[in-house]
Order: sequence, then C-alpha cells, then structure tokens
Amino acid sequence: MAGKAGSTIYDVADKAEVSITTVSRFLNSPALVNQGTAGKIQDAMDALAYIPHGNSGTAAQRKIGRVGVLAPFFTAPSFVQRIQGMTQVLRQANTELVVYSVDNPGQLDEYLQSVPFTKRLDGLIILSMALSEKQIHRLERTAIQVVLVEQSHPGFSCVEIDNVQGGRLAAEYVLQRDLLPVAFVGEQTVSPFSLHPSDLRWKGFSEVLAAAGHPVHPEHVVLGEGKVEDASRLALQLLNRSHRPRAVFAMSDLMAIGVLRSARSLGLQVPHDLAILGFDDIEAASWMELSTVSQNLEESGRLAAELLLERIRDPKLSKKLTRLDLKIIERSTT
Repeated sequence: MAGKAGSTIYDVADKAEVSITTVSRFLNSPALVNQGTAGKIQDAMDALAYIPHGNSGTAAQRKIGRVGVLAPFFTAPSFVQRIQGMTQVLRQANTELVVYSVDNPGQLDEYLQSVPFTKRLDGLIILSMALSEKQIHRLERTAIQVVLVEQSHPGFSCVEIDNVQGGRLAAEYVLQRDLLPVAFVGEQTVSPFSLHPSDLRWKGFSEVLAAAGHPVHPEHVVLGEGKVEDASRLALQLLNRSHRPRAVFAMSDLMAIGVLRSARSLGLQVPHDLAILGFDDIEAASWMELSTVSQNLEESGRLAAELLLERIRDPKLSKKLTRLDLKIIERSTT
C-alpha cells in the first residue's frame, strides 16, 4: 500500500490492527510496547509515511529550546570533550542539552524510532554511531534537524575527521624520528552500532610503513577492548617479548595510557627505551605529557552544535560537510 498524504494516528492504528492508545504509547514510550507490536506499528507508519505532529511547523514558529545528543558510552573522555564544546554554543543560545546514552543496537533503534517523533527535541546530534539506511531514511522523513559527528551522509550536515589520514600522520612521524621497529595497539572488540576508527587508523599507519620498507611485524600488532586496563595487559605481553619494539602507536589516548603504565612498571624509560604515541588528544593526554594525534575534540562538538542551530533556524540552508584537520602534538613520550 502506498503512503498517503495526511495520514493520521487512526490510519496507523487501523493498518497495524492495534488500538490508538497502543500507537500513542509507542510514540511516547516505545519501551512499554512489546517488540512484535512495536514492529507492526513502525511498519504501518513507514508504509503510510506517517509523521506525528510533535515537530510540525516551521523552525521560525518554534523556539529553539532543547537539543539531544545520542552517544555510545558517553562517559568516554573523547565524548565528554565533544559535549563540552557543544555546551559552550548551546548555553549562549539558551538551549538545553539532553544526552541519551546508547548501550546496545536495540536501544539505538528505539531512540531513533521515538525521539524524532515527539515534542521533546528541536534538533539531534548523533555521535560516532553507524546508522543503517533504514534508520537514516526514518530520520530524513521527520522534521527534526540532525547533525552527524564522525559519520558522513549527504542527507545531513556532518563533522568528521579522516581516520586513515590520522594513521598516516602517525606513521610519517615514526619514520621521521626513526622510531623503529614500531608496534600497534588497537581495538578489536567494538559494539555493532559503533564506528571502527581503529581499523581505519591502522590502515593508514600500516600502508605508509609498508611503502617505506618498514612493515609492522605481525607479532607487534595487538588488539583488545580499547580500555586502559586491557591495553596495559597487552602492552606487558608486547614489551616482554625478545624483540621489543622501539615505539608503540596506540589507536586512542586511553590505550596509550595503558601502554605507558606497563612501560613504567617494567622500569623502561619513556621515551629513551620506548616512545609512545596516542590518538585523540583528550585532556588526560596533556596531564600525562603524552604525544598524540590531535583531532580537536571540543572544536568538533562546537561545530556540530553551530551547524545544528543554523539548520533549526533555517532548514533551507545547504547541508555542510566539515572535515577537521589533524596534527601531531609532540610531548614527552616521544
């Protein structure tokens, strides 16, 4: 059945063969509706091209008051710094920021089904999550304005970095400083809805080194969960081998901090015995004098908030893709 203009909640209820009360409950509190019924309602809404009236009207008719952020495990330092950048902009615009933490794929889908269809938000920023085409299509059909961070799509304004280029910068730095042989500590266990920056950074890093005639030895590539403790464990294995690397490039500052912890526990002098390079430039990297690839986290949050406010005020504005520059921040670990 083709969608029709002006479909109502009654049409949705009729097509899904449920009560209007159940449809209303799904729109406002989807967690209270069982999965099978929720699927029938969503299918009916998609087929009818039904959009509830929570976000109807022009942006000029609505006062900007509340912006949502969807973030996986938002307590991670990189996400916190991005949100700090957002709050600086939103505070000046008298706009409330609501953070929705996503812990699993089902929760992500639940948010994307419910948040855009209610009166809760004027705009939405989605941090570092891989959206399916179905989820993107659903967002595009709503009146809510969306900005993506670390994922690009022509349907939305986006703020991102080139992770492959970040890996290349790290490799070029290692070669310039003659920090060979070098090891890579990366992330293997990632959630199915998250992006995979570790793979991209490794791609750029390994390609540059291989092209220069210094490929990373397989025993010098270790992958884990992306946490400080796990990186520390992996680093102990790496640094206790007979052919210890001269340097380590970690896919994140958190993992680099774990490597630094293990190096010190083994009595190694950093950077004389072991040089360590991270990625992100979180606040802790500065405190620990960690050399890193900076992606200017607060700036990405600030830009995302500014792009979103612009789109809310004038939805006719062209969508923008902003790619932030990366640079090496040299401190005492290299």
